[in-house]
Amino acid sequence: MMNENPGSFRVPEKIYFKKGCLPVALEELKYVYHNQKVLVVTDPDLQKQGKLKLITDKFNELGITYAIHDVNTGMTNAVRIFEPDCILAFGEEVLMSLVSNLFNLFIADKKIYLITVPCFAGMYSQVQPISSDMVIIDTDLMDNAPDMIRRFIRGALYQAINACDSPYATDYSDSMAIQAIHLIFAYLPEVLENPNHAYAMEKLASAGTMAGIAHFNAHARTSFDKSENHARCAELLGMDLETFTRKLEEIAKLY
Repeated sequence: MMNENPGSFRVPEKIYFKKGCLPVALEELKYVYHNQKVLVVTDPDLQKQGKLKLITDKFNELGITYAIHDVNTGMTNAVRIFEPDCILAFGEEVLMSLVSNLFNLFIADKKIYLITVPCFAGMYSQVQPISSDMVIIDTDLMDNAPDMIRRFIRGALYQAINACDSPYATDYSDSMAIQAIHLIFAYLPEVLENPNHAYAMEKLASAGTMAGIAHFNAHARTSFDKSENHARCAELLGMDLETFTRKLEEIAKLY
């Protein structure tokens, strides 16, 4: 029998999804994890737009102490001075990646619970199984501007395809990647036609999350080459290569 290393499939400890799920998810900080001090790391533009109100109002209701920190300034000192037992990252993919990377500096000394909350449907880098304890996918917090939807959904689609094409893909990563692609093909046109279509936005948000899980676990590359042969991805989708290529071209026109 061939002696192979065992496979693994990693996801965050918990993923909350559905429109309006944020308040229920945040209640766990008090009643399940007993967190008392939360450092909210975000972009100041989001704060000016009032997008943090749903989060801070819930913390006030729960009696949880919080501090808001600008991601553009040093986070290390903020953590040392405020001494949070939880970090909540709210923003887009660059912020999520930065917080996830910096977060690993602190877990050696003290366990700090990490929550990531994306502000755009289709974001994939919010799913960091190596660091995130909780991901909250709530479309009430997401920007539904068509240009932003196009930007992040394109990235999620390419990440899902790369996951399928990866030599390290598994049945588990394939299942997430294929479902992500199906959802994008089905619901992107609806959302671009009507950005207030709540159900379709939820589906795109789920697609971005699943693309991120698939990409991470398939150890897929980050660059995408449209000219490559994506025969395996087409086969997994139940399409011939010509049909899949045509479908990609149709979706690309929506960008």
